[in-house]
Amino acid sequence: MTEPKAASPLQLEHIGRIAAQRIKPGSVVGLGSGKAALAFVRSLAERVRNEKLPITGVPTSELTAAVARQGGIKLSTLDTVNRIDIDVDGADEVTPQLNLLKGGGGNLLREKVIASISESLIIVVGEEKLTPRLGERFPIFVEVVQFALPTVQRRLLAMGATSADPRRDNTGEIFLTDNGNPLLHACFPPDLPVMQNLDALESTIHAIPGAVETGLFAGYASEAIVAMFDGSVDLLTRTGRQKLEPSPTAST
Repeated sequence: MTEPKAASPLQLEHIGRIAAQRIKPGSVVGLGSGKAALAFVRSLAERVRNEKLPITGVPTSELTAAVARQGGIKLSTLDTVNRIDIDVDGADEVTPQLNLLKGGGGNLLREKVIASISESLIIVVGEEKLTPRLGERFPIFVEVVQFALPTVQRRLLAMGATSADPRRDNTGEIFLTDNGNPLLHACFPPDLPVMQNLDALESTIHAIPGAVETGLFAGYASEAIVAMFDGSVDLLTRTGRQKLEPSPTAST
């Protein structure tokens, strides 16, 4: 079986650099999670070192915090930060309307908290993350409290999920997020009526006692910087799509 096509590490580093150039001096910056977001963090750290760029980062995961500290980025927490100028993060799925599915890295709760207080959210992804509708390739990730895991599972199945299994780590134990919570993978058929209204779906899941947060991010992103398979870079906004950079093999 061949591996599904994906943007290369070099392509992700490239769009990470593009996103890092968006950061202005004095900004409070949300530092996202995942391969593309970490590429952004590394590029931002280069600007901090080379340009003495004065910024403050607020990380969405322990791993992101470690990478940022290693790169020399000054970090803060929500104890002192109540507003973020720009948040740069990754995603597992992105629709043309910039609705997102997140949580593959296990950091959806912190990512959504940071996104909710950000003036703008820029998504950095490879072309493989683009999809006409959410749920095509990934389940709906739901962070839950351990005590309520069985009841949340049953409620998700009653809503139409074909499965709602907890994520497990490499040893077979239940995976726990940085918040110490399990993560359920709720697989809903994309054509199920409940999947056609994301706001209603999220509200219904939130109403389940013990469900902490979902990986549905509808209406959060302002734009997405996409590494295309042909080497070009696209910019997606809520009003359309344009080329930031052409394919290096395109004729001039």
